[in-house]
Amino acid sequence: MLTPDEIARRVERGRSLMLPVGVASDLDAASASARELRASLPEDLWVFASPGSVSGGPVLVVMRLVGAAEAKELRPALEVLIADFRQCAGALVAALRADVLPAHDSGDEYPGEVEAAGVTWLIEVHGEHCRFEDPVSGVVVEANTYDPDLLDPYFLLLFARTSGRHDAVLAACVHGFHDMCRLLDLAEVGYG
Repeated sequence: MLTPDEIARRVERGRSLMLPVGVASDLDAASASARELRASLPEDLWVFASPGSVSGGPVLVVMRLVGAAEAKELRPALEVLIADFRQCAGALVAALRADVLPAHDSGDEYPGEVEAAGVTWLIEVHGEHCRFEDPVSGVVVEANTYDPDLLDPYFLLLFARTSGRHDAVLAACVHGFHDMCRLLDLAEVGYG
């Protein structure tokens, strides 16, 4: 096994390092190894256990996430993304509550769309979330129907990708969800 210093030197931004744990290890043991290794690495390195291949057993995946300095520079762009998402999610959930949920509560099927701000959005309600998609522009807003301001890193990243208005944040999220979590953590923005 490589030392933490060797791992830190080998892991480049945008690439992952896969470390075999051993065929005899199960995923719980690999997860414990990931937590142990994570504690010995610089804060911008993230480690998690993956099932790996059937024949090779679990592996540890190490990624270099967005650094603190870059996250600080991106903070204004992240705040714009969050405000944009919350504005869209709020308007869409308000339309859902006004037009769709009352019909459902009276026994009707969920309609497949809702109109907000002059745009007809396709909807898919699932649990406490609703996926809104503009079929013309491709923008996707996945929002919590009880609290549209609540942020989910994956949903925020999906909105950034599909809206076409948040390139700086997207460029920093080379590891997708993991980088978005790190940006939110460093900005001390809560998410659920």
